[in-house]
Amino acid sequence: MSRGRGWLLWVGAFSYWTLQGLAASSEAHSVRGVSWTQALLTDGFATALWAPVTIAVVHFGLRFPFDRRLWRSRLALHVGGALAVSFFRATVIYSLDPYFHWYDAPPAYTAVLEHALLYNPFIYLTLLGVAHAIYYAQQLRLRDTQLARAQLHALEAQLHPHFLFNTLNSICALVRRDPLGSERMIARLSDLLRETLQAAGREEVPLRDELRTLQLYLDIQGVRFNDRLRVEQDISREALGARVPHLVLQPLVENAIQHGIAPRSAPGTVTVTARREGPELLLEVRDDGVGLREGAAAKSERGGKGLWITRERLVQLYGPAHRLKLEAREEGGARVSLAIPFRTERAA
Repeated sequence: MSRGRGWLLWVGAFSYWTLQGLAASSEAHSVRGVSWTQALLTDGFATALWAPVTIAVVHFGLRFPFDRRLWRSRLALHVGGALAVSFFRATVIYSLDPYFHWYDAPPAYTAVLEHALLYNPFIYLTLLGVAHAIYYAQQLRLRDTQLARAQLHALEAQLHPHFLFNTLNSICALVRRDPLGSERMIARLSDLLRETLQAAGREEVPLRDELRTLQLYLDIQGVRFNDRLRVEQDISREALGARVPHLVLQPLVENAIQHGIAPRSAPGTVTVTARREGPELLLEVRDDGVGLREGAAAKSERGGKGLWITRERLVQLYGPAHRLKLEAREEGGARVSLAIPFRTERAA
């Protein structure tokens, strides 16, 4: 159990056994006619003594859970744990009886131990069950996290070849008619690949790093489109330190260029904006290109594979705590809007 959640076990254990102690004290008072003071000192305190034992047993169970390969050694270990708890309880009760008077007459230690050995192992077994419930819940959560990370890495692996192949196609188109331009694109592609490899394994990066990677991609497209493409950025200073998914802007900008600017001969502008609004970081990529055709199929086609992969990555990273929307602009062109949680530290 993590330190951040360990206090929940303490609160739960002491709350539960305190309530059990109050219930036992109430029964002693109402059924046996014991005064409330004596009932709280005897039945209440004896029950509340299980709280620290509960903490110890649950941690012991989490440290040494039953395992198919080690079940014999773990069984022996927990039998020893049940005996240790019984001896501990018997010793505490025997030592404190002169002050709390659990027994009408001073008992023999063997009698107290016999009573503890009859009842305490069953409570130990129950607490061990609680420990295993926590353990398997943690394992399931860990497995889900590992699966989500594996899926995210698989999506990233699809995204990298996607823009790489698109860029190589752009270079091939320029090799004969603009050899110098194709050489510059290859040099920028080398820088871009170096940048992405350095960020490999990082799910999120500061926005300023993402913009630096994006600029390398834009340099490549600038060579390809020459004077037909203009890119503007409107980035608030506060947003620069916000963490964003690595390579989240590149497919959005590529979508705007490939489906908005490239199909027409006139020059076009792609605008990238980023700002904070309350607990969210808002990112937007818009173009003044050909816009969206009518119909859901056309809208899906405009989205492209890069946008689909981006959607899937956002689901893996943020679940329902994000929004991604592709829509037509009234003044012409299209807009992709993205909202994610604003945070400047790496997610735990």
